[in-house]
Amino acid sequence: MRKLTFPLLALISLAACTQQQTEQAQQTASAAVGAAAQALGDASAPLGDLKQHASAVLGEAKQKVEQAGQDNPLLGAAVTIIKEAAGHGEEAAGWQQLEKQVGKYPTETSLYSKGMVAERLRALLGDKLSVFNANMQVSSPLQKDGVYYASGNKPHEGGSEMAYLLLDPGSKEMEVGLVENGKLTVYRDGKTEIARPQDIRNMLSNLQGG
Repeated sequence: MRKLTFPLLALISLAACTQQQTEQAQQTASAAVGAAAQALGDASAPLGDLKQHASAVLGEAKQKVEQAGQDNPLLGAAVTIIKEAAGHGEEAAGWQQLEKQVGKYPTETSLYSKGMVAERLRALLGDKLSVFNANMQVSSPLQKDGVYYASGNKPHEGGSEMAYLLLDPGSKEMEVGLVENGKLTVYRDGKTEIARPQDIRNMLSNLQGG
């Protein structure tokens, strides 16, 4: 997906811009690449200076893209489409990555701290994310039974402080269950009630409302 994004962006941009805008965009890109290459080629420059320079170059490029979109609504719409397509591509890659993580512990794969799942957990749980992480300290590996799932509990508090995670590859939706003081609260980022695997049903069987 990433390999297709940049050629597609170039094609749409060239179609949307006037000849003058295209030349200006090419000059801006060349200048930015030249400045970055010069900075990276200076082996004597401190790493902090290189990072600061790279950040400045990226910031300037972003501003120019935003301004170009304001000046040319068609180009702005094209850039928006490209960003959305890139986002969908990254999410699809995230779901594909889950298959490779089956059988591995979330701590091995940083499942809850990096990537698509981590981002969705932050968006879904907000300030309850800390409870989820605490209740997943003693965690099962990621498993698959129609859906991807994992469960866990806070050390020495398996009967009252627990959590589970369900990820449905069909609907692309997520469900999280947090058990606090023995009481279950369910969080979903979609409208579909995801079927719970037997392991999760067993975990919740003795809970009121489970």
